[in-house]
Amino acid sequence: MLGLDKFGGIGLHRIQKFFDTQAIDLARLAQRSVVITGTNGKGSTAHLTAAALGAHGLKVGVFTSPHMFDLHERFQLDGAQITSDMYGRLSAIVRSFNDSLPEGDRLGAFQFLYLVAILWFEETRPDAIVWEAGIGGRYDPVRMARARFGAVTSVELEHTEVLGGTEELIAYDKVDAVAPGGVVHLSPVVPPQLHDRLQVYCSLAGRGLVDIRAAQHIRRMTNSANGAAFTLAGPEGERDIQLSMIGRHQALNAVTAAALARAWLDANDHRFDADAAWKALGAVQVPGRLQRISDDPSVWIDVGHTPAAVAGVIQSFSEVSAPQDTIAVFGVSASKDVEGIAKLVAQTYDDVILTQAHKSGADPQRLAPYFEQASKRYTIAADITEAAALARDRASADGKPVLALGGLFLAAEFQVAWDGGDPSQLQFL
Repeated sequence: MLGLDKFGGIGLHRIQKFFDTQAIDLARLAQRSVVITGTNGKGSTAHLTAAALGAHGLKVGVFTSPHMFDLHERFQLDGAQITSDMYGRLSAIVRSFNDSLPEGDRLGAFQFLYLVAILWFEETRPDAIVWEAGIGGRYDPVRMARARFGAVTSVELEHTEVLGGTEELIAYDKVDAVAPGGVVHLSPVVPPQLHDRLQVYCSLAGRGLVDIRAAQHIRRMTNSANGAAFTLAGPEGERDIQLSMIGRHQALNAVTAAALARAWLDANDHRFDADAAWKALGAVQVPGRLQRISDDPSVWIDVGHTPAAVAGVIQSFSEVSAPQDTIAVFGVSASKDVEGIAKLVAQTYDDVILTQAHKSGADPQRLAPYFEQASKRYTIAADITEAAALARDRASADGKPVLALGGLFLAAEFQVAWDGGDPSQLQFL
């Protein structure tokens, strides 16, 4: 879309050079910034954190990635997206800077967008900014915000060529997004065996490490079409929580966001109002995260793209609709763990439409053997438009809900096709 590599080469020197040319107030940027890293859950946690902060009367900016339908989704201020005129003006400044860099050492698309966000927030001056990392933390441009507070939402094998070949190395990379002397909050999703290692690693940079699992416990959790309900037990007693989003993973993201918001507020002389924060958290809905896009028939999409994420979706959605009563539309990007994800879906659903997104989708013929081995009924749809039409006919005939899962591209394209649009026209980085 931007005519740039997705992430650009390793190195933060280009970001620093831009800061110097624009005279960015680094002290103020660091003071108001919060950074979220993780394999899964960081987008939801970013929006949840922003909601918790905004519940205290603060003006809050959010920079997230990726987007589902429109690039402007990545830039939000108090829930409103950046305007086209503003984006155009600021992106022209960043493009001029990028054109001045030597050939072979220019910005990647994510770095480009991060700098647009930097300029926007310099102009609009929010009280707090929540940054979602793109890849890892050590080499990610969001590290340049020098945030003193951050969270790691999950750790799985991903981008191993950059982050390292083990979960331990990837975890070290992610916590480096938080500035030395800052505080890292570990979501309960982060494997316990990493905690001692991260404690020592963080201590070398003077970082504090907060294990949210040790202070907060989720009890009596249920999921329904209206969201997740649970009891949160902590030092202040028990609190009954209702979220608009579904799944234990979203409950853990909300708990992480609340803890992170409290820490930032305490450090910036604001009293944490638990009632206001949890009311705001309960209203948050993030597009593509077990999102219902139609009521009649009932149609849901999810962007999860790793085996762990898809397993969480399957488990959560089973409380809304039993697997044997669900029509699954499934496709996965060719670059992801096709076998791992396909086996999970094949083991769960009896009625599946296999397809592929126009963007990076794996050939559904590659998926079929896993469903044959599991002796499951499946139909192959050549593209998302055909898959949506088949799902509509089948849902109307059988009265079953539809769940489209397997990744961002599949989910976004399916929603466009379901609404009668042309999914091939969607533009992703």
